[in-house]
Amino acid sequence: MPLIALTLTSTDRGRTWVTESAVEDETGSTDPDKLASDVLDSTYKRLLEGDGTSVVPLVQVQVYEGAISGSALSTSSIGTDRQWEATHDLLAEISADIKYWEDQKKQAEAKAAADQIAINNAKRRLESVTRSAIRMNMPQVDIAHGAGRSREWVRRIQGSITTEG
Repeated sequence: MPLIALTLTSTDRGRTWVTESAVEDETGSTDPDKLASDVLDSTYKRLLEGDGTSVVPLVQVQVYEGAISGSALSTSSIGTDRQWEATHDLLAEISADIKYWEDQKKQAEAKAAADQIAINNAKRRLESVTRSAIRMNMPQVDIAHGAGRSREWVRRIQGSITTEG
């Protein structure tokens, strides 16, 4: 007779249990303890991968032969080393992801700050060269075209020269 794995969950510390699934073992397993442990492990890992909005419930897997009746051949519950290892691995993975993205953000912010400094320096150089061009009596249209700015921008620079002097 095939083995059947009954998976139960509890969100109230084991006071009440809800049937999550009851599936017949399709692998032909003959070891009820291994089947219970494997189903518990895969169920627990799937629950850990949730969206984080709810606490992972307690999980218990009971294995029966042929039908769900009488005493279970084997029972496996959360709290074993395998589940702790799975939880530890997932915690480490999530922590590494957070650290990676924090590092990426810091690098992007540092680059943005350096880029802003470069932009500000380039603007000051553009204004300085524009002032020189104005003092050389270069036509405003040529200055505006070369600087990629409007004639009004050139006139503002020219106005600042007359107020400086």
